[in-house]
Amino acid sequence: MRYALALLGLWCCSTAANAGIKPFVHEGVRYVRLEELATFYGGVMEPVPNGGIWVKNAFADLLFRPDSRELRVANVMVWLHEPMTRVRGHWAIREGDALFVVDPIVRPGEYLRRAGSRVIMLDPGHGGQDTGAKGKRGVEEKRAVLDIARRVRAHLQAAGLTVHMTREGDRFVELEERARIAKRAGADLLVSIHLNSAASTMAQGVETFVLAAPGFSSTAGGSKSGAQPGNQHGPASAQLGFQIQRALVEIPGVVDRGIKRARFIVLRNAPCAAVLVECGFLSHAEEERRFLQESYREEVARGIAKGIMNYVRLSRQSQRVTP
Repeated sequence: MRYALALLGLWCCSTAANAGIKPFVHEGVRYVRLEELATFYGGVMEPVPNGGIWVKNAFADLLFRPDSRELRVANVMVWLHEPMTRVRGHWAIREGDALFVVDPIVRPGEYLRRAGSRVIMLDPGHGGQDTGAKGKRGVEEKRAVLDIARRVRAHLQAAGLTVHMTREGDRFVELEERARIAKRAGADLLVSIHLNSAASTMAQGVETFVLAAPGFSSTAGGSKSGAQPGNQHGPASAQLGFQIQRALVEIPGVVDRGIKRARFIVLRNAPCAAVLVECGFLSHAEEERRFLQESYREEVARGIAKGIMNYVRLSRQSQRVTP
């Protein structure tokens, strides 16, 4: 019952903010035409030579790919839940993508007016007997992300923000407990920090995860799901994820794998805006080499801190605007 109420609250919040966007129904599915998005944002829709479609206005450039989930916002990769598709002779996206993916990024002021930004919880992944990923040169995820989290904390505290961590040392913390720690601390933001690994040694880059919207699959696929507690903070999480990913891909040589959707426990149970950041692949020889270097871990930490501070700034600006 509480999940149904969470879904209703999330949907009402998003539809209220998007009251001007006019969806249409085709074969029982709700869509939004790209022309409608362009009109709503006071911009234009333009085809590009490689088959993409621009939706541009004074504040954002959105580059959609036909029959693809890939979207670029201000040149940052963002994954839609479902591909843009042609419906009734028009290019369109699912209404859920318009509500929960696109609009919270394009118009943060409409969603962050009630979002807190006072207390930040950093969550270094793994710990103790749970090593996490491990590279061939010996870099352990649990140690590297703890070092990065400590550096992020130092930058945020220097900016006057209150910061807590789910673990201070090399100890194991249950996944369910991490969200509970954030709740007990009254956290307004939860940022879980990880390093990645893959069977392919070619996989590389940074990806930031936010909770998948109700009724949609995760980016990697799988079953669809109803509302989770963390969905109540979906729009704020989308903006937080965008700001962190945008800051990290500014680091020279970083590959942008995009903002993706998942149902990780820490995101599902989050009591506030929450993201999980995969800062690179220890299974990629060059990326592991980078994480051996203190200077690179510091660069990643600065990127995460910059993204968080950009989100905090937007949140506080939104709350100074009279509705």
